Amino acid sequence: TVWTPDWGPQEPTTTSKFIPGGHEGLASPCGTGTGLLTFELAPSLEQVTAFDVSAGMLEVLQAKADRSGVGVTTTLGPLDKLPKFDMIFSLLAFHHIPDADGMASRLLEHLKPGGRLLVADLLATPNVRRFHKPHEIVGEHYEHDGFAKSAVQSWFSDCDDFDWVEMPLRKDLAEGWRGAGFAEAEEFHLFVASATLKA
Repeated sequence: TVWTPDWGPQEPTTTSKFIPGGHEGLASPCGTGTGLLTFELAPSLEQVTAFDVSAGMLEVLQAKADRSGVGVTTTLGPLDKLPKFDMIFSLLAFHHIPDADGMASRLLEHLKPGGRLLVADLLATPNVRRFHKPHEIVGEHYEHDGFAKSAVQSWFSDCDDFDWVEMPLRKDLAEGWRGAGFAEAEEFHLFVASATLKA
């Protein structure tokens, strides 16, 4: 599977095997954005709650949901006020969170027994810095230049059935990188990690 610059997958992700029907999911609790992963997984879930700190993003998502007839509830949180879910998933949000370990722990607390946490984000590779614009600084505009597999596995240390999938993600580079001699587009690596909370 190759993820294109508009983040639209050409094929379904393999993680769909973990999503039984008739369950409730929390979409990208650290920033659901306009709902790209939300809409991919929503057909397999009875109800989806999309959580973001941006009201504008949620308005766009809700409008898309209304047009498509997908049942999505949006919320600005806070996370601590939300209930427990059968599944929680997040796409490209964890590298914007200073304490990624702490966030993973908080999300696991919002899973029902036997529920599953799914995190999709950037793998730490030599070129991952160029995923962001040249003027964007780690610690100011985002928090992590991807994650090592060992670090991600530690988030799920109290879980069962850990699953890890890697896939290429091709993205157009910002003009500043191209002017410095890099290609117009470059391939990055996305991981999809998930595990089940022990019952």
